[in-house]
Amino acid sequence: MANTRELRRRIKSVKGTAQITKAMQMVAATKMRKAQNQALSGRPYNFNLSKALKKVLPLVEIRSHSLLLGNGVKTIGVALLTTDKSLCGALNTNLFRLITASGFLSADAVFYTIGKKGRNFIARSGKNLQADFENLDVVTFKGAVQLAKLVMDAFLAKEVGEVYIVYPRFNSTLKQEPVKIKLLPIEYSKLEEMIAREVQSDSKEDKETESEFLFEPDPYKLLDYILVHYIQIEIYQSLLETKASEHSARMIAMKNATDNALDLVDDLNLAYNQTRQDSITKELLEITTAIVAMS
Repeated sequence: MANTRELRRRIKSVKGTAQITKAMQMVAATKMRKAQNQALSGRPYNFNLSKALKKVLPLVEIRSHSLLLGNGVKTIGVALLTTDKSLCGALNTNLFRLITASGFLSADAVFYTIGKKGRNFIARSGKNLQADFENLDVVTFKGAVQLAKLVMDAFLAKEVGEVYIVYPRFNSTLKQEPVKIKLLPIEYSKLEEMIAREVQSDSKEDKETESEFLFEPDPYKLLDYILVHYIQIEIYQSLLETKASEHSARMIAMKNATDNALDLVDDLNLAYNQTRQDSITKELLEITTAIVAMS
C-alpha cells in the first residue's frame, strides 16, 4: 500500500484534474446552449424548404435539371463533418464507424472534410482527400455555400456520381446520432422520407394541415435557385447540428470525468485515512511493547 505522502500527492493531483474538467464542463455548457438553439431554430426553415421543393418537382420535367439526374460516374463524394478537438466522448468514433460500415473506405470515393479529426482519419486511411475546411467556432452560411459549390461543381463536371454528407445529428444533450444523407442527385423519394421523419414530432393538427404553395414566377424559373439553395441549406443545417452535438458531447464527457475524479478522491481519502490509522496503530504497538519489555 502507498505511504501517506504518496497518497497526499495523488489526492492533490486528482483534485486539480477535477477542477480543470469542471471548468471545461462549464465552458462547454455555455457554448452548448447557443449551439443547440441555432440547430433547433434552423430545422423549421430546412423543413419548409424541403416541402416547397417537393411541391415544385411534380410540376416540372425531372430531366430539366442536371442536379436531379445521375451521371453514371462510379466515384462517390463524401462530405465528413467532425470536430477539431477531442474530449467529446465517442462522437467522432461513431462517425468513423458509420463511414466504414457504409463501405466508403473500400469504394472509389473522394472526401471533403470539415474538422481536424475527420481530416486525420481520412489521411490515415489513405483515401483521396479532395478538400479540407476549417472548423470555425461560429458556423457561417458562407462556409456552407463554399462546400456546396465545391460538391455541386464536382457533380456537374462528372467527377463524382453521388454525394453524401456524414455528420452527427443532434437529438438531445445526451444523444447524438451519426447520420448519412444523400445530397446529390436530389431524389424525390428522399425528400418524402425526410419530411415524414420531421413530421413525426409535429402535433396531429400540424399533420392534418397541408399548406398551399403559390409559386411566383413559374416553377421552371424557380427550380434552378431552389435546388442550389436546398443543397446549401442542407449543408448549413448539418454544420449547425455538428456544432450542437460537439458541445453537448463535450459537456457530458467533462461532467463524467469530473464525477469520476471526485469519486477517485473519495477512494484515495479512504485509503489515506486507513494508511494513517495503520501507521498510528503500529507506533502505539511499538511503544506498548517497549514499555512491557522495560517493566
